[in-house]
Amino acid sequence: MSKIFRQYLSDAKTVLYRRPKDEFARMCRWGPRAYFLCDSWMREMEEAAYRLEPIRKAEIRNLKSEISILGDEKKSFDHRPSTIDNAPVALWFLTGKRFWYQTAFCAWTFAKHSGREVILNLVDDGTLSDEHHAGLRRLFPQGVTVHKSDVQERIEALLPVERFPILRQRWADYINIRKLTDIHLGSTGVKLVLDSDMLIFRKPQAILDWWDAAHGAASERYKGVKYEGMEGGRPSVVSSQKSQESVLSSDDSGILSPNSLKPTAYSPLLMTDCEESYGYSRSLMEELARAPIPPLLNVGICGLRSESLDWEELEHWCRTLLAREGTSYFLEQALVAMLAAKLSPTVMPRSEYITFPTEQQTVNGEGVLQHYVSDSKPWYFGKAWKYAVT
Repeated sequence: MSKIFRQYLSDAKTVLYRRPKDEFARMCRWGPRAYFLCDSWMREMEEAAYRLEPIRKAEIRNLKSEISILGDEKKSFDHRPSTIDNAPVALWFLTGKRFWYQTAFCAWTFAKHSGREVILNLVDDGTLSDEHHAGLRRLFPQGVTVHKSDVQERIEALLPVERFPILRQRWADYINIRKLTDIHLGSTGVKLVLDSDMLIFRKPQAILDWWDAAHGAASERYKGVKYEGMEGGRPSVVSSQKSQESVLSSDDSGILSPNSLKPTAYSPLLMTDCEESYGYSRSLMEELARAPIPPLLNVGICGLRSESLDWEELEHWCRTLLAREGTSYFLEQALVAMLAAKLSPTVMPRSEYITFPTEQQTVNGEGVLQHYVSDSKPWYFGKAWKYAVT
């Protein structure tokens, strides 16, 4: 049987059997109402993104005052007064036509509750139209937008296909790898990458403390700082970086806590997953990383220092994972978990930074941040964003 014919049969099976089976299973989990209305809820959310009002600097100052007055009853942990009150926070998102409005809501709620100016940096997944880009820049004019064509020269120079054949193949056919390559390759400094399908409901103090500590800067350093955009084919750095020693401790669950993050410490920043989803066996990952893999890491929040990524090592990891256990949608999460295993990560507590919130948690607006993965999509599109803007 020829390879072409086998591929034809596989494609036919997907169309006639696998996809209908998956959709029927989804309808059973969501219920008929949510299943059939979810697309209209998505359109409603997208239309609402066009109506979001930019959060001006004056509003940020007022919000900070409100947070300081009203925040006592909703404190979770480590609410030290910020030592960098006016420091902007640079957020990175991989986004496109299907996700731009989710990016808008995530960044907007972050700005609303953080009391910080947000610099919005975008990596185009190849589908970001001028209209959608303008919709995001209307809300957040500062930042860079990186298109695949913008990084082609950098990829050719720093990841030549002769030395990095697996990473180059993944860059071509696995979109999530661009959250590593297009943001960190050839760059320096700490980058904070967020998934678009998240909303913030309270001040993300732990993230702000991590950001301030990782940059190790006083507020004066930010005065007059401008984000210059692309320099020499790569994003310029917002502020100076400082190598830090990570001094962390763990709570009873064994997960490192932001409570232990010292004011001048740096460590990778991640959140907790609802279930472990690395796509590869723990034994193989630990063999490659030469370190115990932390449990339940999720890259919905992913703060890394660009210099900490060893591309030769990442190529070796990808080659070995592919050869021994095949491809996986969760490759990026596995790679970041392996990187974090070597660098003592700071992991957001799952009670405050919630992956896969229940419908009741969504209705109650529980936690600081909610990450709407998998079957939490119906209440994300149907309810959560409406609560977030009120």
